[in-house]
Amino acid sequence: MHSQRISSMLVKLANAPVSWGVDYADDPKNPAWPRVMDEIGAAGYGYTELGPYGYYPTDPAVLRPEFDRRGLTVMAGFVFQDLHSPEKAESVLDVAERTVRLLAAAGGKYLVTIDHISPERMNTAGRRDLAQPIGAQRLDHLVGLIDSIADLALAHGVMPVIHQHAGCYIEFEDEIEIVLDRLDPSRVGICIDTGHMAYAGIDPVAFYRRHAHRVRYFHFKDIDPVVHKRVLADQIPFLTAIEQKIFCPLGKGVVDWAGLATALRETGYDGAATVEQDIDPTISLNPADDARASLAYLRSVGF
Repeated sequence: MHSQRISSMLVKLANAPVSWGVDYADDPKNPAWPRVMDEIGAAGYGYTELGPYGYYPTDPAVLRPEFDRRGLTVMAGFVFQDLHSPEKAESVLDVAERTVRLLAAAGGKYLVTIDHISPERMNTAGRRDLAQPIGAQRLDHLVGLIDSIADLALAHGVMPVIHQHAGCYIEFEDEIEIVLDRLDPSRVGICIDTGHMAYAGIDPVAFYRRHAHRVRYFHFKDIDPVVHKRVLADQIPFLTAIEQKIFCPLGKGVVDWAGLATALRETGYDGAATVEQDIDPTISLNPADDARASLAYLRSVGF
């Protein structure tokens, strides 16, 4: 008898401060950054993200040794800003430039660009039938700003990738397709967030298979189907859904991880993925345990 072995899908797996509830650098609820770094390394990850600019030290001479000491390599950073608001363009570009400079100095490869949640879209998250459209003028601005951020990233040798997100103006499949059509594929790639796609009714595995040539990076995330169903039915706003723990450890939600591993293997994907679990830090108290459980689950299905 010959024992059969699942062939592993080699993906560089990271975790990030967002799994500890760190979305904004100045949030008083944030745990101390050395603890987060320690726990990411201790959970078994060799890769990480920067988190919001200003959460970790912003001097590369201070930051790099901190990562090195814990055996962590920086994979990406993000810009999570109001891309849809023309009046905020200057401050968005300022944050993007500082993020890209630090990312390049820390050895990161990807800049993840995300439109920030807006009150009018957050309240209809996941509901295409209720979502307020962006309008032609603001769409033009948003696409142009993503292009300008791409210029900054490319000038520093960093790959810009666009990320769709629940509760923002690039949420549903038709919205991300419109934006992708207007961006040069040789300049701007895609970061698939499996959980945000599932939240918006998009099958992330099918989306990946259609756009594999353009997908450079992943955020691995999962959503609880019971909470999701209730959130959509009761029109629960996005941040309230997070408080209700819509995002769960990988393998406890709706995403077909084995199917995704197969798709990545078949297409020869050789990039990275950051495991994320959006949480409210005042409610979810064991992010390190969840990070460890998610990693063990991914390995069990062939990653």
